[in-house]
Amino acid sequence: MSEAPEGATQHDRDGYRLWYTRRDGEVHGPFPAHLIRRYLILGRLTPDDEVGPTPHQWYPLREVPELIPEELLHADTPEGMERLQQARLREDERLRERRAADEDTPPELLERRAGERRRPESPEALTHRRQWVELLALPAQHIPVVLRGRRRWIILGATLAVTVMLLWLLREPSPETTARDCSAPAAPEVNWNRCEMPVADLRGADLTRASLRETRLSGARLQGARLDEALLEFADLSRANLSDARLREARLRGASLRGADLSDADLSGADLRHADLRDANPEDAGLEGARLGRALWPDGSRCPPEAVGACE
Repeated sequence: MSEAPEGATQHDRDGYRLWYTRRDGEVHGPFPAHLIRRYLILGRLTPDDEVGPTPHQWYPLREVPELIPEELLHADTPEGMERLQQARLREDERLRERRAADEDTPPELLERRAGERRRPESPEALTHRRQWVELLALPAQHIPVVLRGRRRWIILGATLAVTVMLLWLLREPSPETTARDCSAPAAPEVNWNRCEMPVADLRGADLTRASLRETRLSGARLQGARLDEALLEFADLSRANLSDARLREARLRGASLRGADLSDADLSGADLRHADLRDANPEDAGLEGARLGRALWPDGSRCPPEAVGACE
């Protein structure tokens, strides 16, 4: 069991290797590799558990490097542990969002979508669909006169078309509108997702609506930078200088701002839920309308789930 597996008999429909897991003699699976890595991050599996390409061939998980997520490789350092905690928070958020979507979805739609691999419909669209189903199921005497007869379908069709158009216009824009390019110069809407840019000098840079998800900007100089509506979810901004920076409506959920300088920064309307603000100075920033649910405050306390504008 000291050699890593070279071949596998189980593959998913895209051709990727599938793995079984075993703990205390109990076998589960098969699972794709990305799910094994997710379970390791969440602690559902440990490096001491066993995996195998078949239910009869087993290896310690720690001996299969392709299954060990990068976040676990450096967990023995303070910075590595912080990144691991951010990864766990990110995976927990994804699980909660999926559960919330399933709870709001009618059973018949869940059955229909069980085998599909597409993005779930938004809660607004599902609510609208249920309302029409309930209306059409009413006895005729309970349906308004204007919705009876031939005019009923004309009105229903026109209303549905208007609703779909409004939902399309109000949809949340895709976080990645351009291709990721870590060498691209600072500019509005630049895509620096998951780029390594510690201690970068971005003073006065215009990064309006830039995509910086999971980007490492620890110690970066961002004085006076414009980051309005920028995507900074789970970004590492620890010890960054954001004094006088503009981050109106910026999305900073799960971001690390530990030890960051936020003097006179404009964070009005920003999403700072689950952000780490320990040792920072958010009190010196403009937080009007900023969402602070479950953010870690400088003193280590956690903000209430519905906190807006202040951690109280």
